[in-house]
Amino acid sequence: MKVAVYTVWPVTFWQCPPSQVARLKERFPDIEFVHPANESEGMEAFVDADIAFSSGFTTAMLAKAARLRWVHSTAAAVAGLLPLPELAARNITVTNSRGIQAVAMAEHVIGGLLLLARQFDALLMAQQRRRWIQNEISVATWPRTLHGRSLTVLGLGSIGQEIARRGHAFGMKVTGVRRRADRPKPDFVDRVLPPDKLNDALDNCDVLVIAAPFLPTTDRLIGAKQLSLLNRGAIVVNVARGQIIDEQAMIAALKSGQLGGAVLDVFEKEPLDESSPLWSLPNVVVTPHCSGYRPDHWDDVIDLFSENLRRFQRGQPLLNVIDSAVGY
Repeated sequence: MKVAVYTVWPVTFWQCPPSQVARLKERFPDIEFVHPANESEGMEAFVDADIAFSSGFTTAMLAKAARLRWVHSTAAAVAGLLPLPELAARNITVTNSRGIQAVAMAEHVIGGLLLLARQFDALLMAQQRRRWIQNEISVATWPRTLHGRSLTVLGLGSIGQEIARRGHAFGMKVTGVRRRADRPKPDFVDRVLPPDKLNDALDNCDVLVIAAPFLPTTDRLIGAKQLSLLNRGAIVVNVARGQIIDEQAMIAALKSGQLGGAVLDVFEKEPLDESSPLWSLPNVVVTPHCSGYRPDHWDDVIDLFSENLRRFQRGQPLLNVIDSAVGY
């Protein structure tokens, strides 16, 4: 059996380290692991690979992979990264690493919200200038508390649930939006609505967190109309994909005061262009698509894949199987 570990990616963090491939070789001495360093080597590795452990690959590479039976995505998102229609047509099983980044991303969300709500950015700037701004802070409409605020989480998957859990712990009133709204409601969520009730979920909302997968149905799902439904001064947080929100409509809402702030880890175009007003708008936190970063990330990804590889060898059901037709 041969496994192609193909994680060629422009961002270093998402490239599987050789030390982790060594862990796999030690755990599975009877399996051949190859770790191509570029697309050309990847094309060659796919020719006789039974399994692909990958962040994404092309349709041309899949066409070469006559023996491929299972693909494990090193990430949670697979739409746009894997050739899902072609994989589905060949009945190739696809699993992903959902849940691995959930806690880190949820903490990132809460950190950004607290930074804005408690004006830590202004306080730190004052500290650097050795200024005591107690009076300035006391007369402003901020700082605010998260307690008692309404939180809507768009996408109540593994990441969205961890965000909702933490919002609930801060005393927020939590609404979740997910496709399978009929599933049991988590105790830490006040209500769950289906996507066709999105406007209801946005009405009277103080904080909107976007944690949904990027699909044709979520492309520009949040536009000017949806932003207008939020309470004036609301905060938008996006840790999913930049294309889910109309970036220009969001900028306009930030400038008009309809939005009181934004915590943005993803953008329509990455890296974010130096000319973007998002860099300099007040009450905007810009982070470079790093909400899932943590030092032990790859340890957990390898552990999950190892468990699935054992199951694959035994003919047992795999964990985190995705629906290629749906995209997650």
